[in-house]
Amino acid sequence: MIRRVVSFVCATLWVGRASVLAQQQQPPPPAERPHNPTQEVAGQQAEGNALDVGPAKLRIGGYLGLTAIFRSTNAGGGTATRFGEIPYPDTLQGNVSETRLTAESSRLSIRVDADFPDEHRHFRSLAGYFEMDFSGTAPGNAEITTTSAGLRLRNAFMELRYRGSLFVAAGQAYTLMTAAKDQLSVWPSDLEVTQAIDTNYIAGITWGRYPQLRVTWRPSKAFNWAASIENPEQIIGAGLVALPSCCAGDIEAQFNTGSSATSVPNVMPDFVSRIAINGSRVHVDAGGVVRVFRNSVAPYADSYKTVGGGGSVDAAVRATNGTRLIAQLAAGAGMGRYVGGLAPDVVFHADGSIDPLRTTSWVAGVEQRIDARTSIAGYYSGIVTDAAYEHDSGGAYIGFGFPGATNADNRRIEEVTGTFSTLTVATPNRGSAQVGVQCSWLRREPWSPNGGPSHADAFLFFVQLRYNLP
Repeated sequence: MIRRVVSFVCATLWVGRASVLAQQQQPPPPAERPHNPTQEVAGQQAEGNALDVGPAKLRIGGYLGLTAIFRSTNAGGGTATRFGEIPYPDTLQGNVSETRLTAESSRLSIRVDADFPDEHRHFRSLAGYFEMDFSGTAPGNAEITTTSAGLRLRNAFMELRYRGSLFVAAGQAYTLMTAAKDQLSVWPSDLEVTQAIDTNYIAGITWGRYPQLRVTWRPSKAFNWAASIENPEQIIGAGLVALPSCCAGDIEAQFNTGSSATSVPNVMPDFVSRIAINGSRVHVDAGGVVRVFRNSVAPYADSYKTVGGGGSVDAAVRATNGTRLIAQLAAGAGMGRYVGGLAPDVVFHADGSIDPLRTTSWVAGVEQRIDARTSIAGYYSGIVTDAAYEHDSGGAYIGFGFPGATNADNRRIEEVTGTFSTLTVATPNRGSAQVGVQCSWLRREPWSPNGGPSHADAFLFFVQLRYNLP
């Protein structure tokens, strides 16, 4: 009897030990991915399920998003609001609203991460990233039958990590002038681009996605430095700048008016540099861009060249574990392209020489995490421009913002925005369902109303249903 009891106890212990060992050997269940209330889907640290492709890890990411849009005036377009073109109340478009459903902002991304073997001790990792959406060029009949939204390249870059602290990136990515959340990074979700659903974000934010070559040095989390050479484009917009009679045609052929594609003869790349300083609760990054503008006029014996650019300072404070306060300020002469193209880069003197236009933009906001799945945020943002004009040889005004100028010359644009985002369903390996809401009030004021309205207002409302790929 005693022998049977001992045998039973030993067998029970053995089975129990085997069960514990089996549980220890099994891989842990995949973790639920954290809530991401922003548009951007990829950060420095890779997330989500991966496929093994030789020594590399392949991830298919992005989301499928259906967005409902209401605007109180008919500015037109999809999920990207043209902040500088909100129609005035004395026009037809300023007296009719627009409502639409669109899936254009759906994202598709492909990411490859590969670590180097130990014998290549200086090279740590190599990563490549492609990201597309469907907000590209749309045919005129796009909304009639099949809604043939065009595929658009957003990001396409590679990043090499060397000796743990040096990063070299090449390809199309957000400009280094874009504010960082923490350390300087080329990866889109590491940037401070707000929680707005609008794919132009909010008026006043400094951003752009340009081809570039970037070097980033991170000797510690507390201090980062980066420099980049970025694709230039000198812009004056469509009808925003009154040109001198001596050479209007020549100037229009050398500056982007909104429809110039890749025909603008830029003289050299833009040069950007930035530093970031991080504390336990405070982040600050600051930097600037140097640009060179060129213009050649008949008889084309020589060219006018002018240096322009500007700087920006961005800060974030983690007031509590769930509360972040953010502030961004940018200013300069020739910075119009870097604030969403909401102002021309330059104006011109009567002889065709170049004068960079001064602009200032800002963002102030608070972002609050309610719980692990829900976030809200509020922002006040905008841009102001200087007037720059003189008399042409015939006596007429030339430049920007002069008395009697077109009411498309905006003196001030401002926006107040509130957002809400929540995960309704979340799983470790099947993706998640998410609902986002954005409400905004937008105003623009011209330098010269010309007897018309002193401002144009619009109310914007977005609701997005999103399935995040696992």
